[in-house]
Amino acid sequence: MKTVPIITATAVALGLSLAAPARAEDATVKDVSVNIDIDAATGANALTYYPEMADDLKRFIVAELPVSDDPNGYTVQVDVQSVTLNGDTMLPDSREFNRIEGVALVTSPLTNAAPQSIPVQLAAETADSLVPEGYIAVKPDTEDFYIAMLAAFADYVAREVPEYMREDAAK
Repeated sequence: MKTVPIITATAVALGLSLAAPARAEDATVKDVSVNIDIDAATGANALTYYPEMADDLKRFIVAELPVSDDPNGYTVQVDVQSVTLNGDTMLPDSREFNRIEGVALVTSPLTNAAPQSIPVQLAAETADSLVPEGYIAVKPDTEDFYIAMLAAFADYVAREVPEYMREDAAK
């Protein structure tokens, strides 16, 4: 019998992204920035394999949390602090990773309130499942997995940011 990993991050990212455009109706976002704060000196090598990760993640976030030119809009700064495979910052030559950790800071231009901090911890797990007789097992490639992980990270940020914007606006 063959086994195949099931990647739920792909289904979640694709399914939830369909509902995203209606999320931020109450307030606007004027700027989104993404920084990848992982240090090669500590043995982290994700940026060697994915040098465009910050730009890619920003594109995913902006697709779900549209940016306007409203001067009263909020700013969202995302700092990715860790990209690992089961906690190991040194990714293998296969470029696989299954965890991303970071924080999104939401700042309001209309108040003196401190930025709101949204921790983001994303872990993708695979589950072995039996492939029915006569079926072919298909394992997602590294690029599909990369896209699913970034899409799920962006989806979480896009779902959480409006809640923090409404809370901050009520102060």
